[in-house]
Amino acid sequence: MNHYLNKAPGSKLKNSGQDILYFGGTAYLGLQTDPDFQDLLIKNIRQLGTNWGASRKSNIRLAVFEEFETYLSRRSGSESCLCVSSGYMAGQMLKRHFSEQGFTMFCAPNTHPALIHENSRLFRNYDELGVSLEEHFNSSNSKNLVLFLDTIDFSGLNFPDFTSLKKLPLENVIVVADDSHGFGLIGKDGYGSYELLSELRSKELIVCGSLGKALATPSGVILGSEKRMKKLSDMEFFAGGSPPSPAALKCLMEAEEIVKNRKARLEKNREVFVKNISSEFQMTAIDHHPVFGYHNEALTAHLLEKNILTTNFRYPAVTSPLVSKIVLNADHTEQDILQLTEAINSFLEAT
Repeated sequence: MNHYLNKAPGSKLKNSGQDILYFGGTAYLGLQTDPDFQDLLIKNIRQLGTNWGASRKSNIRLAVFEEFETYLSRRSGSESCLCVSSGYMAGQMLKRHFSEQGFTMFCAPNTHPALIHENSRLFRNYDELGVSLEEHFNSSNSKNLVLFLDTIDFSGLNFPDFTSLKKLPLENVIVVADDSHGFGLIGKDGYGSYELLSELRSKELIVCGSLGKALATPSGVILGSEKRMKKLSDMEFFAGGSPPSPAALKCLMEAEEIVKNRKARLEKNREVFVKNISSEFQMTAIDHHPVFGYHNEALTAHLLEKNILTTNFRYPAVTSPLVSKIVLNADHTEQDILQLTEAINSFLEAT
């Protein structure tokens, strides 16, 4: 069932005249509807405009793009950074770049479609991936291999321990990791997984993704070496695409304290949920992350009867399996969380 809204939802939404508790989406920190964050954005729109439609290669340039790239690379722990219009654009650039360079491209299980090239090989599990990597390096003269993956794939395979990834011969592999669901949440200050993934000591590390989820900033980013970012910025693909909103980038740089406070609120909400949910609830949970997957259509219907709405749709294609998730955000109150856990626990007791 689809719900059409005329106003962006926070922790609640109104549909058909009814107030509904909302536990879905990707606005983990609730920044999209935070008045202080919005005021910062509006202030910067007045200075930098609503958009910048020119190429980053134009002879007239706004300094904020380079300022933001320096800011994010320092905060994330990478050597350099490139910002583009969206996380999907970042993925498209990278897979095109490595395809044009003649790399063999492997994709780990559950890799986001933005990173999967038509010539990529997608693996069902890490055992198959490990065997194929060994076969490649034993039988091929080419050492040019890149592995695409999602840091948080909602199956629990990767973040936070990356156990299966650690077993692979990464010293010969360029790793490209989509961190869209990590930016704003992972790391002490929420600047993503770059430093954590650096510990795996791959041949080269590139982290990409969207800032439009937890950080409410319509921008894609790519983090990596200065040499790699230079090659990417020289692509016609980069020159031909419009950059993200300059006002949004400046807003995020100025919103550190807001982000920090909301991250703390979200972590508290997660603790309340985990503490009060029944041990009988079969869910896919990832440490330090506010998303809880489940597979029970009857529970979804039960929650909706209680005016509680969760994420529930087929993704990424209409033929894909149903994705059902409970998503906490920083706007939820403790009472909201307890109302949710009570509804779930009562359902489990009755079934």
